[in-house]
Amino acid sequence: MKIALVHFRAGFTDGVSLEMEKWKKVLEEMGHEVIYVAGEFDQAGGIQIRFLSMNDATNLQIHKNAFEKLTVSERTFQEMFENYAGRIEAELREKLAKLDLLIVNNIFSLGFNLAAAVALANFVREKNLKVIAHHHDFYWERERYSTPQCEYVKRILEEYFPPKDELILHVTINRLAQEELRRRKNIDSVVVPNVFDFNQPAWRIDEYNRDLRSSLDIFEDDLVVLHATRIVPRKAIEIAMDFVACLNEKVEKKVHFVLAGFPETESQEYYRKILKKAESMPYETHFAFEMVRSERFVNDRKYYSLWDMYAICDVITYTSLLEGWGNQLIEAVFARKPLVVFEYPVYKSDIAPLGFQFISLGDTAHYDENEGLYRVDVQRLDDAAERLKELLCDPKRLSEIVEKNFQIGRTHLSLESLKLLLKNILRRIGC
Repeated sequence: MKIALVHFRAGFTDGVSLEMEKWKKVLEEMGHEVIYVAGEFDQAGGIQIRFLSMNDATNLQIHKNAFEKLTVSERTFQEMFENYAGRIEAELREKLAKLDLLIVNNIFSLGFNLAAAVALANFVREKNLKVIAHHHDFYWERERYSTPQCEYVKRILEEYFPPKDELILHVTINRLAQEELRRRKNIDSVVVPNVFDFNQPAWRIDEYNRDLRSSLDIFEDDLVVLHATRIVPRKAIEIAMDFVACLNEKVEKKVHFVLAGFPETESQEYYRKILKKAESMPYETHFAFEMVRSERFVNDRKYYSLWDMYAICDVITYTSLLEGWGNQLIEAVFARKPLVVFEYPVYKSDIAPLGFQFISLGDTAHYDENEGLYRVDVQRLDDAAERLKELLCDPKRLSEIVEKNFQIGRTHLSLESLKLLLKNILRRIGC
């Protein structure tokens, strides 16, 4: 079959882009031809439908009117919206011929580009195309979508997020999302957890990344704590920063906190808060995203992969308040590094029962009105820092724990397990 993986963007280091790479690899191993279709590309090739981008100027204008403030009449807004959706649909007709299956990632579930969802729904109905709607996140999980500014927007969310159609098989990535989709929309779905390639070579220091620590002004004997997520509010990076401050008091080594993910366009205010907080921390913070890409390459300057960041670190923090799954968590498992985690809901429902051994920061965070950031109880931070210090001082025990975590991940969250799930899904839709 010829299959298109569709998303706002492809080839980036965000969780959805990374997950699409895994699906592409597995589907190609199964003998299918797979292409990317996206609004933006970074280190990936495919068919560009420019208006699918979250950052297209017209889409940003529609988004602000839809969820922040309606600055025109509802009729004018509807005309602008329908015109934009029509342009997307026309480009889909022009560029997507002879496809057997569309796998649509988040466009039918997260309202970054409302018109794209309408255009895709109209396109698949017109072409009678089979669709797997892969929902990593839903609009009702994000505060930004909680205030639609007119009835038209409410109707679009109701009818197209996601659309209910016999051509579409819905996939959710955890049990909580599966239950909520059924409750809100009366739509059944198949749970496919995020996975990882546990058979690839281990991420190690090699000739390419050997200079990465020195590029960051970090000495070989220093302790590096990595936070690999994007810089967005729900990742609660400030909790990790407070934890590292506690750890800094307990270890003799110089501590560095490295952020490898980029700040999203809509998260600039949060980014500024993190920058300000970093200035007051008793350790060095490195915002390394400018040198990180999905793959290594040299173009005027040297760029490293996200995996190089895992290779040079000693500890990984994952302090998200809300996640559909947790890509960086599974990456930490593969990297065989100790992981400090805040117990977000899906972690508790879908991941913890698998039996991983992580250092917990609990499941309770408090919002500090003055800072506009979240905090975890100081005793929790201190206990976790003490536990990590003990493990760092006991390499044998630490090695046993990270190896056990690796084996659990390989058993339950590998590409092999994804292949079995995809075979069953394709059989269900007659492909």
